[in-house]
Amino acid sequence: MSGAPRAEVRLGDLGPVRRIADGGQGAVYRPARPGGLLVKLYHEDVAVDADELAALIALPARFPPAARRLVGTSTAWPRGRVFDRGRCVGLLMREAPRRFATSLAGSARLLELQFLLYPRRAMWRELALPSADGRRGLAVRYARLFDTLHGNGVLLGDVSMRNLLWSTAGGAGVFALDCDGFRVLGRRPAVRPASTAGWLDPAARPGEASLDTDRYKLALVVLRLLLADHAATPADDRCAALDPALAALATRAARPGTRPSAAAWLTALEER
Repeated sequence: MSGAPRAEVRLGDLGPVRRIADGGQGAVYRPARPGGLLVKLYHEDVAVDADELAALIALPARFPPAARRLVGTSTAWPRGRVFDRGRCVGLLMREAPRRFATSLAGSARLLELQFLLYPRRAMWRELALPSADGRRGLAVRYARLFDTLHGNGVLLGDVSMRNLLWSTAGGAGVFALDCDGFRVLGRRPAVRPASTAGWLDPAARPGEASLDTDRYKLALVVLRLLLADHAATPADDRCAALDPALAALATRAARPGTRPSAAAWLTALEER
């Protein structure tokens, strides 16, 4: 993973910061001091398990080199913890590379997955959207990221069209945000699990995260990307029009306990 985890920092040592984004669990700030990392500060009502966050931060150092490189270039994996008066109140994380951002109607915007799942809107007219082959290439990258994380004992948990980014500049690329919501398989999450409406496993309990729920959410990512529809599910009749191998995986993804692995999606997506 490029860039070693940073030491713990105190909130008061960060200096002036500028808020650049808000979320359900916290806000993201850019420090005035150069350093290349952003700061996420949790809302006061968000409890943080500082030990679990430390374990998550340290985890990629134990990955095989190829997995460590992929995680380092394709995720905003937490790099350090922020403390205030002895309490963990936030984290340091990598900023998404510039290729995952654009300008729309004069404003900077991250290239969120949502742009590929809805009909083109007037304010998106400047945005160059990928071809069908380009979408397939992005689906391969998402499946590869899931496969790498699952293969190293990490669950993504919350998946949505806002925390997955994409780019076709210089080739297909993807980037995951909100990685503090990831968890080590069999361990507690560092922060309370987030749940995004429309991206939940209908067979799972609220807040449940497992390989099966992650696999269902990967199926949503792949199918919605290929069908260009934010509401597509594995049970959608249109999945039958996909390549036979992909259609067969969609059928399996609709059944809890038989959902295909990320590796299976990779194989089907890479076949012609």
